[in-house]
Amino acid sequence: MTEGGHCGTKPKPIAIGIAPLGTISIGIVPMGVICIGIVPMGVVSIGVVAMGVINAAVVGMGLIAVGVNTMGVITAGPMSMGLIQIRSTTNPRYLAYPSKAEAEEQAKKLGCTGVHRMGDSYWMPCNEHPQ
Repeated sequence: MTEGGHCGTKPKPIAIGIAPLGTISIGIVPMGVICIGIVPMGVVSIGVVAMGVINAAVVGMGLIAVGVNTMGVITAGPMSMGLIQIRSTTNPRYLAYPSKAEAEEQAKKLGCTGVHRMGDSYWMPCNEHPQ
């Protein structure tokens, strides 16, 4: 493994460090084809706040995004904003819906009453947020 080529330098095959630039980059703000780190930016990004074509992260932004709060064309997560949204059905109590009516329908299925807001754009089933 080599130490990371940083912004403005020629990419390394494998780069590790702060703002590493490489084909495979691991670190804080890694940039490259495959990135793993705190704020990865690349074709495939895995980390906390990922930006890339395909990413898995807490907050993912890309073409295909999987995480808690995702934005992209195909998204999966409890707070997904995308053209195609893939929702987990393992625990519908934790899902957020774009319309109040959808959340009310899910609340009836779960056997709870009411709905509550999740952010500015989403609704969740039941009167209270799950603990």
